[in-house]
Amino acid sequence: MPVARRHRGKAVLLLAVLAIAYMLMSSNSSDKGDESAAALRRRADKGGDSNSSSESAGDSDAVKSFRAPEPQLIDNKALGSPGPERLIFIGDIHGSVNEFNKLLETVNFKQGSDQIILVGDLVAKGPDSLGVVNKARSIGAWGTRGNHDDRVIRWRQFLDGPGKGLSEDEIQSLEDSGGLPYDDFKISKGHYDIAANMPTCDYLYLADFPAIITLPSPYDQWVVVHGGLDPSKAISQQSAEDVMTVRNIGPDGPTSETDVGDAWFDLWAEQIGPLGGLSASSLMEDMSSSTVISKVVSASSSEGDGPEASGDPESSNRKRQVANSTSLDEKQFKKIIYGHDASRALQIHDITKGLDSRCVYGGQLTAFILPGEELVQVDCPNYDGDDVATSDNRRRRRDRMVLRAKELQARRRARRRSPPPRPVPKERLANARRRRVEI
Repeated sequence: MPVARRHRGKAVLLLAVLAIAYMLMSSNSSDKGDESAAALRRRADKGGDSNSSSESAGDSDAVKSFRAPEPQLIDNKALGSPGPERLIFIGDIHGSVNEFNKLLETVNFKQGSDQIILVGDLVAKGPDSLGVVNKARSIGAWGTRGNHDDRVIRWRQFLDGPGKGLSEDEIQSLEDSGGLPYDDFKISKGHYDIAANMPTCDYLYLADFPAIITLPSPYDQWVVVHGGLDPSKAISQQSAEDVMTVRNIGPDGPTSETDVGDAWFDLWAEQIGPLGGLSASSLMEDMSSSTVISKVVSASSSEGDGPEASGDPESSNRKRQVANSTSLDEKQFKKIIYGHDASRALQIHDITKGLDSRCVYGGQLTAFILPGEELVQVDCPNYDGDDVATSDNRRRRRDRMVLRAKELQARRRARRRSPPPRPVPKERLANARRRRVEI
């Protein structure tokens, strides 16, 4: 019994020592956790880590207020002498590198003899955006900047600037709190990963894509863009953002929505097609009397109004970009090659050629070849997992539901604001009862 009592005492002592050690360790790890959380908050506030990279990253104001430079508006390409045998324009690839390679084989592309021109959106949605950009650079392809290309480029410029040194978790925290510089900066969309992992040489190549490509003779009537052009503006006065995103022209000007106003290419054809080509300056004069989009013209060209009159820096930047190309406004551009409009799919008209044939949604990847205006296509699997038409229908249903909810809410507010019905005097009620009794 005494021996057992001694062992029991030792066991109690050992348990007490272990408990004290556990409490000390828990307190220490809690302190470290608090320090780590505080460091994370400091890094998020500074836009970088707590060392030297945080100093270069700047504070939260620099992160939120960051704005990437706009793309070059116009690149007036030269074909050299002798020029290429063929110009091969290719629609939105969206990371579909296998289909890109297959299309190059199908058109029998010969580097040095043919010139590839991409209409934008090389990246996003598909399986290998980095492979597409690398392939395009390796074959010397020209291209216009698409809206998805632009988002990747802005992400990369942010990560090389005020976002330098931030971890993905910290950027996610900034996204959740609304601290990122652009509303379309969403880590879950994939543009962040593409930007963070793109080799510098490929990033610089993609960032050099302009919003508009013009071509020399014998193709000097052709213009290449990603989204479209605003028919009410001279080419040097186009907005790079509109050129990348426009689908329709509404009462307030260019919009990416397809259910507002009219398709920009229909308006372009109405104004230019019957006349066989117009210079941009005479186009604006002709459109001033047009009833089709007179609202757009009056809003954009009224005297003393608009960004130029107010000294808007964005307008000044566009002017500098085309300072040596203002003569382009007098050229007779007529035919436009573009992409971007997957909801309408392939659009081949007399003077406009829409090459987004929904490759990433299980459609085709399309090449348009000059001279000869030949079309070549290869089939694509559905990489996005949801047909664009289905997505558009879902968005329209959601918009209709939101509109209906707003209308109901407005009616309820109107009912609350309307005065209550006046009470009926007791005398009138008594007289009415007497009349009913007499009858």
